Amino acid sequence: MASQRRMRLYGVLLVLTIIITLYMTRSGSQTRTSPFYVKTQEALQEREYMEASKQRDADGVGSRLKAAADDARKSAEKKSSEYIESVTGGDADKAPRGRYNKDGKQQPLEGVAAVGGDRKHKAPAQENETEDYHEAELELNDILKKSPIIIFSKTYCPHSRKAKHILLDKYDIVPAPYVVELDEHPLGLKLQEVLADTTGRRTVPNVMVIGKSIGGGDQMQELDETDTMVETIKKLADTRVTRVVKRPASPEMRRVRRRA
Repeated sequence: MASQRRMRLYGVLLVLTIIITLYMTRSGSQTRTSPFYVKTQEALQEREYMEASKQRDADGVGSRLKAAADDARKSAEKKSSEYIESVTGGDADKAPRGRYNKDGKQQPLEGVAAVGGDRKHKAPAQENETEDYHEAELELNDILKKSPIIIFSKTYCPHSRKAKHILLDKYDIVPAPYVVELDEHPLGLKLQEVLADTTGRRTVPNVMVIGKSIGGGDQMQELDETDTMVETIKKLADTRVTRVVKRPASPEMRRVRRRA
């Protein structure tokens, strides 16, 4: 009896298992074919497609922007190279120093070089320029407009006194040389720094003709003793100096020369 009950129980469980399996299979099949399931799957696929399309578009725009930037950079480099080559004739050592704009053309230098200074000396890098340095550059430009000949001096310097004596007392120059005493000027230290950067001369006196340094006390003495002062000033200043002649020596000076 017990054995028959077990057999019937097993049979009932088997039948239930088969019924449940058939039900689940049919239910899953009906779910996959139901309108709701189909629409949901279509919506998900469409969303994935749109996101993929947006990503492709974004990648394409980024690539185009990068390509445009590369083209602009190459064009600027080409223009700069062509400009330098046209100026130097292909000699890189003669390439002009300074800053270049986006078209490859050189921007004018600031400071003394802009008004006729010695261009052999490179101006200091922009990032190293301080506000008071730039103020000294502007002040120097204003000073260079005072007269074609500027004497940068210091009141206690014997070499400065020698240069001032030669130019102011021994020569008749119109317009008269303009004297700047750096030890009395509020921007004297920075002016001397700017002069060192633009003319290469760090000491005083520093005599400039139309923005170009022609030397200090020893050079003025040499120009005077070799009678080349007038010629040098006329050559550099041209029509900016209307008169430059050497004054005749005083009787005392002539007697000193005869004794020598």
